[in-house]
Amino acid sequence: MNIEEISTQRLKRAKLRTTRHRVRVLSVLELAQRPLTHLEILQSIPEQNLDRVTLYRILASLTEASLVHQIQGFDGTWRFCSHDDETDKCPGGHPHLLCSSCGMMWCMPEVKLQHIDVPEGFHVTHKQMVIVGVCKECQSSPRPRVCSPNSQENAHNKSN
Repeated sequence: MNIEEISTQRLKRAKLRTTRHRVRVLSVLELAQRPLTHLEILQSIPEQNLDRVTLYRILASLTEASLVHQIQGFDGTWRFCSHDDETDKCPGGHPHLLCSSCGMMWCMPEVKLQHIDVPEGFHVTHKQMVIVGVCKECQSSPRPRVCSPNSQENAHNKSN
């Protein structure tokens, strides 16, 4: 089964319409294996006529259906990451690493966030922890990189 067929099945299990844009956005997030910004998602699917408003709506529906989770870095940029809907890895139950130099972000699903007792009557919907530092590639770069979440020329692909 290819990634688009897997994404279609996930959308059906979540009882979401399987539009070509939803399938493609979810497929891009599945393949990335790291949180992506709106711009990174749009740049990953240039062959389709997907406008920013439609992308925002798709990401909202995927988040609401718990197919993806969203993380806001200290740079103010929201990033979205697909997660396995058959496990308890997400949403947001793990820390994220954010490189302050290039703006790349990675999930750490193997590390669980600590349980926090909250006042009675308060319902926790998700937790978020962002650890900021400088990634290995930026540390070894001969010239400093400047974080620009809206610029792809400073980003480097870390997904394997």
